[in-house]
Amino acid sequence: MGFFDWLFGKKKDPYGPRRDPYQQQPKAYGGPVPPPTAQQASAIGLRNIFLSWRRRRSKGPVPAQPDQTIRGGLNPQTGAWVDPGAISSIGGTRQHPDPYYDSAKVRAAGLPDLPHIDAMAEVLRVDRRTLVWLAAKPVPGDSLDSHYTLKEMPKSSGGTRLLMVPLPKLKAVQRALVEKLVNKLPIHEAAHGFRKGRDVLSGASEHVGKDVVICADIRDFFPSFTFRRVSGYFRSLGYGRGTAVALANLTTGRLMDARVQMNGRWQYAAKLKHPETHARYHPELPQGAPTSPGIANAICRRMDKRLTGLARKFGADYTRYADDLTFSGGDDLAFHASKFLGLVRQIVQTEGLTLNDKKTRIMRQGRQQRVTGVVVNDKTNVSRRDYDRLKAILHNCVKRGPHGENRDNHPDFRGWLQGKIAHVSHIGPERGRKLMALFKQIRW
Repeated sequence: MGFFDWLFGKKKDPYGPRRDPYQQQPKAYGGPVPPPTAQQASAIGLRNIFLSWRRRRSKGPVPAQPDQTIRGGLNPQTGAWVDPGAISSIGGTRQHPDPYYDSAKVRAAGLPDLPHIDAMAEVLRVDRRTLVWLAAKPVPGDSLDSHYTLKEMPKSSGGTRLLMVPLPKLKAVQRALVEKLVNKLPIHEAAHGFRKGRDVLSGASEHVGKDVVICADIRDFFPSFTFRRVSGYFRSLGYGRGTAVALANLTTGRLMDARVQMNGRWQYAAKLKHPETHARYHPELPQGAPTSPGIANAICRRMDKRLTGLARKFGADYTRYADDLTFSGGDDLAFHASKFLGLVRQIVQTEGLTLNDKKTRIMRQGRQQRVTGVVVNDKTNVSRRDYDRLKAILHNCVKRGPHGENRDNHPDFRGWLQGKIAHVSHIGPERGRKLMALFKQIRW
């Protein structure tokens, strides 16, 4: 073995050294192997000859199973025929259920029974034509059969964030999906975002009073879960091919297919001169859909499990709030922080995600430790800077009146102040009481 092979590690073929099936064999095995005849090649398939590892894995090739074709859909608004796209040639009907559906696996997980598209329509309380129309990919044209509107929201760090907001019909179906299916998907205990009874405070409370707190951020969290990942995840749960594709089409979308208002007219976002509309051309979990957070949490279950096991090796705790990964521990984690981050990055990459190195932070006891905006040095509390800013606004409202203090032009300035005070009271009750006392002195 050479020096560089020893230093970097020589990669090995997982299937062993490749061997020509026609090479010379020892005499004990009867001499050289003659090439197969035309009849033998057509019988066994030339593709299987060179894949010896496939022959070891399976006794024989899997026979092809034809898909059950389903009918297309009509636009319930215009009555025009809509090409159902990918789900027109896969799936099933009541007479011919999906042959790939695993009912035992689905029922064992406590998920709804969806052997075909008609059963999905019944569960979602919508007729079949509307379901196929919503699940069909829009075809660019004058009809503008898009189910999303595109909105730009400013980021606190600068730039804009593109949100895909579903239209009322699709949003109603997605909310039914959340109730009947998404809320029943298995999620790891380390996930604290978008879950009932958990929030930023519950996730931050796990890291109070630790020697070191490490925070990492996943880059492009929701866009990383594309149509393929979502449909493959539903296939892994036991749903058939047609059902998985329909569920993925209902919960994913492309930025360029969303509608946006330009010059007083609705047009496809592909005409919008935004770098992300053309860079992100795969269907993805849209930011703004009610189904996206639950599905993302469910797909991240294996990653959460692996990161929890890694944290335990270093005597640390792990929580995740959406795309924010937080680890906290004692001396062992503090001493091996760089090595630990390298292992975290490797696990995240093998799960198809990428860390944002610019937002990675290692916070020790000598400085302020913040987890999802909550200070966790000694107890959970809001930062002094945020508290002083809100206190100054309330003080000016008491002294000069509230009309000149709404500098960000909030439509409901009073409700905005009450929401801010409620957030502070939830995290730090003592500071919340002081702010509420100032709020009650304002003359509205």
